[in-house]
Amino acid sequence: MKAYFISFFYAVVVLSAFCLVARAQNGKPPVVVIPGITGSQLVNGETGKTVWFSLNLGNELGDDLRLPMFPDLAQNRDTIVAKDIIRKIELPGILRVFPDTHVYDRGIEALVAAGYAEATWENPRAEDSFYVFAYDWRRDNVESARLLIEKIEAVKTRLDRPDLKFDLVAHSMGGMIARYAAMYGKTDLPAGDKKPNPTWAGARHIERLLLFGTPSEGSFSAFETLVRGYRIGRGFLTFDRMSKEDVFTIPALYQLMPYGESALVLDDQLKPISVDLYDPANWRKYGWGALGNPKFPARLTDAAQTENHRSGRGTKTVDDQIHAQTTRAQAEEFLRAVLRHALKFHQALSVRTPTSPIETFIYGGNCEDTLSGVVLIRNDEKGTWETLTAPRGIKTAAGRKISKEQMKKAIYAVGDGRVSVRSLLLGSATFRAGATTTQPGFPVKSTSFSCVQHVNLLNHPKIREQFLTILGKPVEAKPIN
Repeated sequence: MKAYFISFFYAVVVLSAFCLVARAQNGKPPVVVIPGITGSQLVNGETGKTVWFSLNLGNELGDDLRLPMFPDLAQNRDTIVAKDIIRKIELPGILRVFPDTHVYDRGIEALVAAGYAEATWENPRAEDSFYVFAYDWRRDNVESARLLIEKIEAVKTRLDRPDLKFDLVAHSMGGMIARYAAMYGKTDLPAGDKKPNPTWAGARHIERLLLFGTPSEGSFSAFETLVRGYRIGRGFLTFDRMSKEDVFTIPALYQLMPYGESALVLDDQLKPISVDLYDPANWRKYGWGALGNPKFPARLTDAAQTENHRSGRGTKTVDDQIHAQTTRAQAEEFLRAVLRHALKFHQALSVRTPTSPIETFIYGGNCEDTLSGVVLIRNDEKGTWETLTAPRGIKTAAGRKISKEQMKKAIYAVGDGRVSVRSLLLGSATFRAGATTTQPGFPVKSTSFSCVQHVNLLNHPKIREQFLTILGKPVEAKPIN
């Protein structure tokens, strides 16, 4: 009888393990859709007012988006929260004559057509489902990666599925968040001069990683935004914009700046020069961003007053008071901290790993001129520097003429208009006779390129067909430890 019960016990254990494996095979793994920067709707958590994307015609300042500026980045919080990813931008009123802008809705529609049902983090389901990861894209990407893992862990707990793994479909900066989550889990960046060491702590939650236009080596579009500000549309059709003072406060933008050999800086003869984008001294020297304006603190005060007038509040909010009291010294201390943190973030993602426990697939565009460098020009008469982020004809200090076409060739590369092929592959790309030969800088299952712009990668029919095929492939059953 004793032998019988022992045999029965082992049979139950084996059968339970088999059921766990079989259950993992029954249906497709759940998918998490991770948008890029500006791809999540942000609302005021107290009033419910949408602050991004607002569709306010001619909106001059996105003042509500400014974060406080303390060197401890985790301290810089406000009342804004992420509500949903931006699926489609529908133009109001008479502007309905213009076509709507599809952001992530067509990618989501493709998932639904393929048999996936949308679940929520609060009401989860396992197989054949997808979740959207809306996050505050202004904040530190390490913090967003931690939040992603926490949400996944909460779903697994609610479903009582410790074996469950997710496929991550990540666009643009969302891919950097996904990669960090996979490589380091919920671990913060190392303190001091300690080197990052990938533990792949997030791999136990992730089956496959699909990256769409992810700037693994950064993007000069982010640097240009920090230097000049950001707007959507032009002229009368400017729907929303962020001033240089607004974007100065956003840590995630600094983490999107070019890194390594992709951080190409040229002199007026189009020769590479050594300029560290992560050195705050260079931001002062070249007048980059909001700190290049000597009236920077006053602009913060004016912005707070403008927002109060526009909203009808009449008095300053706590956030307005913080901005109005920000000194130049505090802003410079914040800049040092945010640049140092951004550099460490890039170093963490750039660790070369010969193998990976996660299958990674890369999708990108390869037919658009993409900003991949800047030119610095010295004005000796004024004693100032000009940073060129668009090609134009110039005359060097020695009197030599540089044509617009020459500059275009020097500062543009092949990409999707925002992210170069080189950055997409972490610095490993060569070009021969118009063709692209690629060797990714980290383990990748496959790469796929199409003639498509950055914002349309998930909407492109060919790419949709490819990634749905990958998601539909059965996952090899693995024993549960």
